[in-house]
Amino acid sequence: LVGVRAHGDLAGVARLLERLGAKPEAFEPIGVLAATAPDGAALARALGGDARVAYVERDEKVHVAADPLDTVDPITEIKYTWFYDDVRAADALAAAGGGSRRSIAVMDTGLDVGQPEFAGRVARTYDTFTKGTDVTDTVGHGTFVTGLIAAVDGNGIGAKGVAGNTEVLAIRGSRDGDFTTRELLRGIEFAIHRGADVLNMSLAGSQSSDTPTLARALALAFLNDVLPVAASGNTGSSGNALQFPAAVLGGNRGAPGIGLSVGATKPDGQPADFSTHNRYVSIAAPGASDNCTAGVLSTLPALTGTEWDIVGPGICPSRIVPQGGVRFAYGQGTSFAAPIVSGIAALAWQVEPRLASEQVAEVLIRSARQTVGRGWNERTGAGIVDGKGAADLARAYDVTSPRAKGRAWRSGARVTVRVQKVKDRSEPGRELANHVTYGLLVSRDGGRNFNIVLTGRRGAFRKAVRLRGAKANVFVATACDGNGNCGVKRLGRFKV
Repeated sequence: LVGVRAHGDLAGVARLLERLGAKPEAFEPIGVLAATAPDGAALARALGGDARVAYVERDEKVHVAADPLDTVDPITEIKYTWFYDDVRAADALAAAGGGSRRSIAVMDTGLDVGQPEFAGRVARTYDTFTKGTDVTDTVGHGTFVTGLIAAVDGNGIGAKGVAGNTEVLAIRGSRDGDFTTRELLRGIEFAIHRGADVLNMSLAGSQSSDTPTLARALALAFLNDVLPVAASGNTGSSGNALQFPAAVLGGNRGAPGIGLSVGATKPDGQPADFSTHNRYVSIAAPGASDNCTAGVLSTLPALTGTEWDIVGPGICPSRIVPQGGVRFAYGQGTSFAAPIVSGIAALAWQVEPRLASEQVAEVLIRSARQTVGRGWNERTGAGIVDGKGAADLARAYDVTSPRAKGRAWRSGARVTVRVQKVKDRSEPGRELANHVTYGLLVSRDGGRNFNIVLTGRRGAFRKAVRLRGAKANVFVATACDGNGNCGVKRLGRFKV
């Protein structure tokens, strides 16, 4: 590479290079000639004393900016970060602008907040025991789970999370890997109050007398537009007992639920033997390997003594992969499939911020890549979460509600309501959900609280309703499309 002192010197220096057997290529705007000379020594002698030449430098190679572990593992012969490619996270990140403004609460065993892979990614920390901010992770599970969501890519250290520049709320609900319902309730409450959009729960247990209480708390999260995501469990090859909270979240045989139950798959797309399978599994994500020492790769705390460092008898040790002073490891389990789904959910939400939490879940389910037969099944649910598919669908998803129409009139102590049939509507270039259904809401306390009188009607209807209570009765018509977008119209306020 030859830099000339003035643009007018380009032609003369180019002719000199040609006489030396080179074929120069001119980059005129910056005054540089690129050439490969057959005799480097002759080139140096010819240009060394030429007043027209500002500098001569070798055309050195540069390399793709990739983290050390964004390469093929010589032992498994697949990429360390195969899970990232398997769910097409890069495409989702590109569509979302590199990350999401939707935050993810990770309720787990804490987090090593000093891990350089989490620089700038931790919005809040909360310990459910002390209600303080110290969430030191002595187990390692929470740090591993969080890395799959938010580990920084391109920093030259090691791993990368599927959600890119997305903030997490690190909630320590356990110091030893066991969670009480009380600690989970505190964590859920914190996530709701601090504005988390996705709640990741990489934890599972059998049904107990506390399960109804936990179900109420998760329903509250759902009603506050939080999307709960939980691991389906790891009992698939040992009795396949139903696991909670996942069984509370997933809908029955692919139907909508109040969240997502996540199974684990291997690099070939097949479900892991250990992955708990039942009618509540919603979706799947990478979380296993045929080699018990491998699986998916993520972050470990700097503190040793984690469940990766201390392996009990009869347990296959997951391989630790240190990179300088930072620790990474492989791990297997539905615990590690769930955060991948949580991360992609946040990205889909960023692509279309107007989605409600249940619509985000539907976007992931509809766009999933099925690897076991067709349609829903109890092992992979709708299929493996697909970042590109989710981003594409979120961009086209109908988020516009139909306009409700109707009228109400009084006759004595009764009000007759007539709700009209309407057409669904959408924005140009987006899908049209259609399948409009109609309903009627009535408030008996002047409009503070409403009760459902009719819902899910597929056509126009007429309904007579008796006035009740001491305060004014307020009547509202609803029209909801197949995506759950609902338009409302106040029909009237009638004194009793």
